[in-house]
Amino acid sequence: MMPEGPCFNDLWSEILLKNVTPLRVENRVKKICREYYPLEPGYVFRGIPILLSKPLLVGIDDDAERILMPFRKPCYGTSLYVIDSDREEIACLREDLCQRGLPEPVKKAGVRKKKQKKPVE
Repeated sequence: MMPEGPCFNDLWSEILLKNVTPLRVENRVKKICREYYPLEPGYVFRGIPILLSKPLLVGIDDDAERILMPFRKPCYGTSLYVIDSDREEIACLREDLCQRGLPEPVKKAGVRKKKQKKPVE
């Protein structure tokens, strides 16, 4: 018998990574998003508890109005999904995650430059 209520499969529009390690999920979030937050297992998004084996990063892509959400399906492992969103929902998610007393979000200013070596005198 299938559980009633909302289902995670109804949320996402694209799978970026499927059945990968949590480290790979976090690396991809960091690569794509300028802003990301730790997401606790069981966090409820759009009425659906987010299944995770441990806290993972959720990414916010303001420019594309989308959220990169990790999710663990028991039979398929951890994957990274794209969820189409809007600025209002993103602002609510950002505020909620900040209010939970989680570590400060990471906001990247842009591409990091390599340190230049000092000339040898």
